Amino acid sequence: MPGNVDNIRPYGPSAGREHPDHFKRPDTLVLDIHGHIMTEGVDEEVRKHVPAMSLDAVKYASPLTRELNKKQNAERHEELVGVTKRLEDMDKMCVDVMAISPQPPQMHYDAPDALGQETAQKVNDNIARAVSEAPDRLLGIGTVPLQNTDMALKELDRLTNELGFKGIQIGAQIGNDELSAERLEPFWAKCSELEIPILLHPTSFASERFGAHYLTNIIGNPLDTTVAIHYLIFDGVLARHPGLKFVVVHGGAFVAAYAARMDHAWGQREDCCLHIDQPPTSYLKNMYFDTVVFANDQLEFLIQKYGSDKIVLGTDYPFDMADYDPTEHVMGIDSISAADKEAICGLNSAKLLGVDVNDFARAKPQANWS
Repeated sequence: MPGNVDNIRPYGPSAGREHPDHFKRPDTLVLDIHGHIMTEGVDEEVRKHVPAMSLDAVKYASPLTRELNKKQNAERHEELVGVTKRLEDMDKMCVDVMAISPQPPQMHYDAPDALGQETAQKVNDNIARAVSEAPDRLLGIGTVPLQNTDMALKELDRLTNELGFKGIQIGAQIGNDELSAERLEPFWAKCSELEIPILLHPTSFASERFGAHYLTNIIGNPLDTTVAIHYLIFDGVLARHPGLKFVVVHGGAFVAAYAARMDHAWGQREDCCLHIDQPPTSYLKNMYFDTVVFANDQLEFLIQKYGSDKIVLGTDYPFDMADYDPTEHVMGIDSISAADKEAICGLNSAKLLGVDVNDFARAKPQANWS
């Protein structure tokens, strides 16, 4: 049976929906809250302590998946590390501003504490460097070495007060620790005090069953996020720190589409209500979900379920699992108002990140949008 190999177009329009020939951009700012950048020169030292093959996303991947991932890293190198090509692609995507955060594997929570701190500093300094090259088009979202709470707090202070970053990115698990680990309570308290947005990004929740067909990403990434959210809710982190502002990528993962199962368990079982006195879904109300769901009906569901004020535009740039037509996606949802589209395309993120929309430039017009 013939496959589709000859027809694939990486880094192009998503096969998850139909695409119009033309769309009208919103009059207001378009802000992508979910784009990544790679920092060169930090992985090599970490790999002396944490070999790549020990990482789930690598260990369980098929040979073909590993080969394609290596190929992607090579052919997307300029987009991953630089600014010039990124700005060109932002113009094509009708993205005025991108908030750039670390390439997820470079959070390096498995590194020894001191090396993790050093790595986080280098990654954040590189993000600050990139932002300085185009401050009217880029914003910084940094990383902290969560394997050591005190070090994480110190770097959080540096990236907010010295580097001027508007948010942080964290992984869905820290080594063997869940995000609800007791040692992280001072960190959550500080994030709540700062009212800093927290981009929750997976690195993979993999097993031998996920080896084929890139399931380490297709299933593993949203599953990783889903598990993290359940721990944050059921262990009471969100109840104790209601001021936390989480941005959950990939449309909120699986939990956003099947949240009522948590409520059912909470109402039926003692082991599901030990730390929370409200239904689990009530703690989702303070979360934001990005638009990286690819299909119009799935985006419509998120808007209807959680409100247009809780949805933020994302791309996951510059990988092949990114949405390269994010503005078109939002503008193509006919069931919402122009004001809702403007909010989702950028105004929600601008408010969340605490930035003035008048401080930024606009993307250069392209042939397929006006």
